[in-house]
Amino acid sequence: MATFLKLDTGTIGNFDAVLSDDVTVVATNPGKVLRRLANHRGWAGALRLWLQSKCAPDASAYALVQGNVDRKRIRLPAVFGNRVVAAIYRHIKAGQAMMLHAALGDTIATSNPEVVIVYNGSVYPESVLAEVSRERRRIFVEAGFFPNTLQIDPKGLNGANSVPRDPVFYLDTSEDFAAGGLPNIVNNRAAKVAGTGAVMLEKGYVFVPFQVPSDMQVTQHSPWIRDMEMFLDAVLEAAERNPDDVFVIKEHPSFKRSVKGLRPDHPRVVFANDNVTSDLIKNARVVVTLNSTVGVEALLFDRPVITLGTACYNIDGLVLHAEDARQLDAALETSKSWTHNARLRTQFLGYLSHRYLMHGRYDDLPDDLADQIVQRAGMGGKLSSLGFPATPDAFQPKTSA
Repeated sequence: MATFLKLDTGTIGNFDAVLSDDVTVVATNPGKVLRRLANHRGWAGALRLWLQSKCAPDASAYALVQGNVDRKRIRLPAVFGNRVVAAIYRHIKAGQAMMLHAALGDTIATSNPEVVIVYNGSVYPESVLAEVSRERRRIFVEAGFFPNTLQIDPKGLNGANSVPRDPVFYLDTSEDFAAGGLPNIVNNRAAKVAGTGAVMLEKGYVFVPFQVPSDMQVTQHSPWIRDMEMFLDAVLEAAERNPDDVFVIKEHPSFKRSVKGLRPDHPRVVFANDNVTSDLIKNARVVVTLNSTVGVEALLFDRPVITLGTACYNIDGLVLHAEDARQLDAALETSKSWTHNARLRTQFLGYLSHRYLMHGRYDDLPDDLADQIVQRAGMGGKLSSLGFPATPDAFQPKTSA
């Protein structure tokens, strides 16, 4: 019986070598999926399913690839904005999802892994693994909030993760989560377009870090702002309503399309795509974010934060939160004299750094990776040392502030 099961997703490919013989790696290439099905069901059964997947995939298979369709539309609107092209792509991916779903179901039933490892889980093929493993012990993996860290969580990621949202968890304890110190480096973003030149700015502006619109942070955890054009509109409108504020935007360099120039220029809305992110945070009076890692970094630099989406740091006393334009105006005004609870800030950041996040990188994993995965999946007696409850079922976040 294998301890772990995962897909051959390249981002976490180095997990294979560290976990070694204890992991079953399922290939996602359609041909290899077909052969895996044939091993379990015989070629006749595998080919019948293949034919069905080509002609009439299950409705549930379409749902498992919707994230891929949405991502294509966002990244390549000129191509996938065409309904025919999008429909063909969706049909093909749904057929692949149906085949992989069956193959994973067979493999999990026979290998009975103790822990299923899911990378992100929002798009195919990992969305299929996330669906198949709903009744299994599992962990979700993604990059952490600080350099050289990873999220390893049995409940979900980012806005859906298991980080406690109740300030009492951090304040009503004698334990100092930050006893080991706080991180002193952040994930500085590269320039959006190299060589454009940093913008000279006076301190005291509102810093607005934009995000990748196809990322799950926006598609799943941002109910008010659905894309960066909407975010730009919200910033421009806020600038009109708040004449004393200058808003400084930095677009995410990982997303190649820019919203700069899509709307008329505003004298108090400035793009600073070539500025250093940490400098933009330090010199801001407040940071307004959907739910970006920049929000955590702003707390590290002791800056006030306003969130517009669902974030694991939406904690009463730690950040301000706005669910519409009216609440954003109120939060901007409040932030002029408001400060977060100092102990809550250090406790929260200490908990993230020393308890919640696993220290390591995709290409430099800790030797005890297997033990840490098992612990975070809710197995074994060491979970209390990590601050995690005993089972995945116990992960029920408190109501966000």
